[in-house]
Amino acid sequence: MKINVRDINGELKDYDVILTYHSDEYNKDYIVYTDNNYNENDELQIYISEYSKDSAEVTVTDFSNNEEYAKIKKEIDNILLTVKIEKEKLNSQE
Repeated sequence: MKINVRDINGELKDYDVILTYHSDEYNKDYIVYTDNNYNENDELQIYISEYSKDSAEVTVTDFSNNEEYAKIKKEIDNILLTVKIEKEKLNSQE
């Protein structure tokens, strides 16, 4: 699935969605997405934003609270790590 998001410069770009996540603690939805570029550590660059789908268009917004971002990032990192470990297990069984 692809989404269009405005970058820091206001330019509209295409991104691939990695996953969506709902936090019961904050009662909000989040989207994890990538532009498929890698950072200086050769790691896939991913972005996390709040989103709402109140209409036909998905609205993505930045975090306004650093504590909330840190908690959500940690939860999503744990999800992605679990997926990676499970994928490695499946690959090793082949």
